[in-house]
Amino acid sequence: MEGEKMFYLENREEPKNLLLEGPEIILSEEERKQEGQEGEMSFSFSSGTKRYYLGHKDSKPFFMIEYFDSLPDELSEEEKEKFTKETRKQGETEKTVYVLKNGEVPEPKEEIETPDQNRSKKYRIHQSRDFERGMIDRFVADDANKQIMSEMLAKHSTLKPEEISQIVKQTFEAYRKQDHEAIYALSSRFSKEIAEKIMVEIRKRMLPKPQEIEMAQLVEILKDKKVLFYTGAGISMASGVPNMDQLQETLGIEMSEKIDGLLKRAVANPQSVIDSWEEFIKAAFEKPATPAHQSLGRLAQKLKSQIFTENVDHLQERAGVRAIYLTRSWLKENVQPEWLKDIDVVITVGLSYDDKGFLGWYKENNPDGKIVAINLSQPSYLDSEDFILRGDCQKEIPELEKEFTVR
Repeated sequence: MEGEKMFYLENREEPKNLLLEGPEIILSEEERKQEGQEGEMSFSFSSGTKRYYLGHKDSKPFFMIEYFDSLPDELSEEEKEKFTKETRKQGETEKTVYVLKNGEVPEPKEEIETPDQNRSKKYRIHQSRDFERGMIDRFVADDANKQIMSEMLAKHSTLKPEEISQIVKQTFEAYRKQDHEAIYALSSRFSKEIAEKIMVEIRKRMLPKPQEIEMAQLVEILKDKKVLFYTGAGISMASGVPNMDQLQETLGIEMSEKIDGLLKRAVANPQSVIDSWEEFIKAAFEKPATPAHQSLGRLAQKLKSQIFTENVDHLQERAGVRAIYLTRSWLKENVQPEWLKDIDVVITVGLSYDDKGFLGWYKENNPDGKIVAINLSQPSYLDSEDFILRGDCQKEIPELEKEFTVR
């Protein structure tokens, strides 16, 4: 009919689940070189009194140290003179900030962020899946564990029985009262090595017991299930790329101390900080892919499975496929929660912690989904319904590729 408007339903395609599309392939050698070029990278470490900011931009490293309100009294007047004094806003008030820079540091914000109790919500997509959370509190809540801890100290230390009895009693009291100063004082009575051994034993007692899995079982999972790979620092260590703990140790970062190794080096010899930071940058961008990266890349292509990662290095790209570096914003913008129901199993490789909360998010949206960890030791995110294949991922991933191919 003339003049009559015709209405048509717009044919809108539902967005495809990118988790089922497989990784983006980097084909040419030139593209691989571009992936390996030193790009932008930055890390920030902060406490209530100071902030360290290390970065890399336009192939140039830089660092900035900021102290809020005052500088440590332990610094000499000559050392304090190396800082510039600035004034910035924090909410309605003004704060004095003492700044030490080296390199071309981007202009800092004129306003200091107010401490945010919900900062982790902005960093993580979901609360981390972490069965170590509250583990010590649960351990000390049971008086029967006093005897167990006494036996641990007797096994791993040279302390006398009366000393052990006193330490155990005081430790349980301090944790129950949440007396952090007392906890710190008690922990200093024995070495870090002993403390780590005791923590390993407590973890064995208190954490859920995931099911041990063999290679043949994992191969069957790959054949029958939709999987997603998720890598952590453990897959990159064989290449010589330091993990975050190693980076902090190399730089001398200890945020709980008034004056740590980084501050001492930055004041006395700032170039030494730049040199250490640049070594990390070069390792992250220039080291060759490990055998595990190579095999994982080929497996992901065969299975049409994405590779998520928490690693800032480019080792997976050097193996010919692009890994997706997880951030909360990327997940919110690109992954619909219901898509997680299409993933039967998340296979983690060298991942110790659910730092970005992705595994917690996955289990919330897909309670029946399983997690399989390929790791030397039990990660904190595994429950009794999950699985672990114990071993070095540099051996296990190439073996997994081989077994999957021949079966």
